[in-house]
Amino acid sequence: MVKDTLSIHLPSRLTSNVCPSPVRDYEAAVSTLNSLQTNTALLDSYKKQGRRNHSVQQLNLSETVKYLSRTNVTLEQLDTLSVIHVTGTKGKGSTCAFCESILRHHGFKTGFYSSPHLVSVRERIRINGKPLSEEQFTAYFWQVYRALYDAKENEHDMPPYFRFLTVMAFNVFLIEKVDVAIVEVGIGGEYDCTNVLRKVPVVGITSLGMDHMSLLGNSIEEIAWQKGGIFKPGATAFTVNQPSGVWDVLSKRANERECILEVVPPLEEYDWGIVDVMLPHSKRVQTLNASLALQLANAWMLRRKSGSPNVSESLLHHNEINGSNSVLKALAFPVTSKMLMGLCKCSWPGRLQVLEKGPISFFLDGAHTMESIEMCSQWFLLQQRNSRDVMTILIFNVGGERDIFNFLAPLIKCKFDVAVFCPNVVERCVPATSDQANLKVSADQQQTSSKRIHKIWNSFSEDLLNTKDVETKNEQCEETTNVHYIL
Repeated sequence: MVKDTLSIHLPSRLTSNVCPSPVRDYEAAVSTLNSLQTNTALLDSYKKQGRRNHSVQQLNLSETVKYLSRTNVTLEQLDTLSVIHVTGTKGKGSTCAFCESILRHHGFKTGFYSSPHLVSVRERIRINGKPLSEEQFTAYFWQVYRALYDAKENEHDMPPYFRFLTVMAFNVFLIEKVDVAIVEVGIGGEYDCTNVLRKVPVVGITSLGMDHMSLLGNSIEEIAWQKGGIFKPGATAFTVNQPSGVWDVLSKRANERECILEVVPPLEEYDWGIVDVMLPHSKRVQTLNASLALQLANAWMLRRKSGSPNVSESLLHHNEINGSNSVLKALAFPVTSKMLMGLCKCSWPGRLQVLEKGPISFFLDGAHTMESIEMCSQWFLLQQRNSRDVMTILIFNVGGERDIFNFLAPLIKCKFDVAVFCPNVVERCVPATSDQANLKVSADQQQTSSKRIHKIWNSFSEDLLNTKDVETKNEQCEETTNVHYIL
């Protein structure tokens, strides 16, 4: 076992006495952006005072408007951006990716704002499905940063990391003149800084669950209220089947905002024509997200075609569900070849992804709720059905406020030969110029967390884990020719 302590070297938060780097290259841009990360102490303080305080949370929106105006973007200019706004607990990134791909395959110029990133921060802002190049990111970053830096009123008057990127993304989409911007909410909805958007024709809410409770609330109803905050007057909102307690909240929020709320049909109800396979095998567990994406993209195209902000009359003939006039069942429709191509060609790295490296297969997925981790384990087991004499290794990392014991439980049935618990960094020393630099959690905290997870894993019975001692496993690793990893 490696004993070396991981370290992250980052500058302190930028102040008015520190000028932007005179070398305006990509590494300098990333280093300066990383300096805007909010440290753990400030985050904890915000969580304690913010969740129950409307005025504190409302600042997130007013501050975003202020910083947008300093980059010469008014709310009226933002109103000209045609946006599909998506929130949820599980699958919002995948839904956005499907939606963007469908619209791009119809020939529209797309913008896509998402978070977090896996490898490079450039992944968060995409044009036509591709992350900004280093040259593009660098140019746009310094353009926005200099405007904000020059307009500072005090040493702390700069937006934090996510708010800065939100301001930058809106600038990029307006300058690039995208036909449509698919915008993923950061956390929640009502007070998320992406919610400065006032005129949104189409809204999506993916599956809801218990997550980010310190910010959003301790009940599914409270969380649903936050998510429904992105409903806009005249918009059409789509959602998937939700847990008990969610419908009344979303229905009420939709009524308050004068927004039509519809639940998407199962994927098999669409007319797939002569197509035998609806989705590639690897995307089958994404059926809810795919159906939601189809509805979002189709509704946006119908509005654009009609040239009207109102929904086409053909969309209003639905069946009511749950006895509510405010929640309707969206109609399934024929899936065009371009829609199918958008779904099948959609690439969303790190989500239900299989990488083949010689005799080694890496199964990559990310999950942050109990339902998601259960789906991840089912997907892995499905992939392993026909495997024989293959060593399976779990490489596991978790951050944030998670119930580790219950998070690990669904993975037990995968019966891994070896489990490795690691920090959320891939280098021993992460410089400030790295896209992976993280000021929120120190390297020591990550190592402590990894050891704690390891201890919990070992607390499960040996019979349940179906594992042997580490020395035996190491010998098997050296002898085997086929190895499967799940990350």
